[in-house]
Amino acid sequence: MPKVKYYDKSNIDRAVQDVINKVESYRSAELKYGVPKSTIEFKIKHPDHKNTCGPSPVLNEEEEMILVYWILETARKRFPKKANDLKSSVQNFLNDHPRKNLFNNNRPGDGWVKAFLKRHPEIVERSSESVSAASARVSEKDIRLWFSELETYIKGNDLEDVISDPTRVYNADETGFEVSPSTGKVFAKRGAKNVYTIDRGAAKENITVIFAFSANEEIGVPMIIYPYVRFPEKIAKSANPEWGIGRSRSRKDG
Repeated sequence: MPKVKYYDKSNIDRAVQDVINKVESYRSAELKYGVPKSTIEFKIKHPDHKNTCGPSPVLNEEEEMILVYWILETARKRFPKKANDLKSSVQNFLNDHPRKNLFNNNRPGDGWVKAFLKRHPEIVERSSESVSAASARVSEKDIRLWFSELETYIKGNDLEDVISDPTRVYNADETGFEVSPSTGKVFAKRGAKNVYTIDRGAAKENITVIFAFSANEEIGVPMIIYPYVRFPEKIAKSANPEWGIGRSRSRKDG
């Protein structure tokens, strides 16, 4: 099969309009815009012919835009959708609104998803980072209130010298690692700096690692929190002796 040649749509439109308006002849329009005479003739004779190759999309433009809005809104609310979610949504819609399609049991395949993303470049597939529901609810107001209360406490207890001493100022953070992490990418808005997924409280085991660094670049003793009610002896014996180890109060406390 010969390779399909593509021409700039704006040049095709201008060539067609010039010929229709008798500004140019077929031949002069071909030379001026670089669009073959046969293409110009075809566009004039078949003005409603679609420009894309392959079958027409099963969903119309309005229906696809509803999907786009749904995908972007759920991602913004930190409940991003995966390709299988999109397929299921389309399948449910077609079950309720039957129409001719080539899908298996009304469920689109990977090819349709790829074409959908191509039609809507504002959506991309990204890897997401899980955050707890509590973390997701923290607002700027909450953070400012915390700092205000901390400042009041420091001044009320005459501890201003503490925050001016870099050896006594530490920043600590924790990172959770799922023992059985979920796989797969999610949809997000193109250009989004970070993509998060709120952990819905599924029964998953997490190992939490905590690090602390002082303002004068000293590193605190790292600590690992294991999700065990009873601490296994083999883990206690095999742990790095220079690290701290601990356990959560319950299997649900990562």
